[in-house]
Amino acid sequence: MTELRYEYVPPSSTTRLDHVGTYKRNVPVSLERMYENALDWEHLPHLHASSFGSLTWVDSGAWGWRAYATNAKGQESLLELRLDESARRWITTNLEGPSAGAEIWTHVFEVAPRSLDLVIDFFVPGVPLEAREKVGMAYARAYEVLYDEDVWMMSERQKGLDQRLDAVEIGSDCRIATPAPEDLPMKVEVANRTYHLNRYREKWVVHPALCPHQLGPLSAQIDGEGRVSCPWHGYQFDVESGECVEGSRCQFGRRPAVAEVGDALVISFRE
Repeated sequence: MTELRYEYVPPSSTTRLDHVGTYKRNVPVSLERMYENALDWEHLPHLHASSFGSLTWVDSGAWGWRAYATNAKGQESLLELRLDESARRWITTNLEGPSAGAEIWTHVFEVAPRSLDLVIDFFVPGVPLEAREKVGMAYARAYEVLYDEDVWMMSERQKGLDQRLDAVEIGSDCRIATPAPEDLPMKVEVANRTYHLNRYREKWVVHPALCPHQLGPLSAQIDGEGRVSCPWHGYQFDVESGECVEGSRCQFGRRPAVAEVGDALVISFRE
């Protein structure tokens, strides 16, 4: 059996009868990003596609969220997450479906501004005493995968927030040799921001490398309908209008123009 890269603590005889184990790990993110991630139900079927098949929203707010979710086997559960910031804790409960009544208690301890210790306890009713450690290990392994994926998303979002500028410098430009079709799409840097350069409908198209929703990594390739997508929440954007086709109000901000000058392209922000 492959060992966990982080700590799993088996259940103790002094804890609740349905406690099957505890998973501990440190994550290099801020408390703000961690709470944001806990409340972000939208990313589950996209970033965690190996764990979730689909998710249907029921209710959400600052308190948490409730949604119907299917697992990789197509089994449906009604999940609820309740956040208690004063206790530095959130509780995820399986209200209906397989393992109904199971609760996952996550406590977070701030070690440094961007370093958190997580202690996650798994409570699963009806598990025989001799099977609790096996069930607990299964939950811990599943959470290791989920947090590996979440840490990547939270870290990339923080990086994007740290680098984002409120305004671009008018007159900023980037001059490159006109790329061959096989070299597209390609990344370009203008005004300290990263964009993807491509061709669509016989025109040069520039779109941001970061999603305007939560600064996720937008795809570089444009699909047959002229859209690019974000793997975090599944949002899609029309590369010509810059609008989100999912109905969200978020859209591309100001984009640089592309001009052909001889055998070069000048990508710039102008008045």
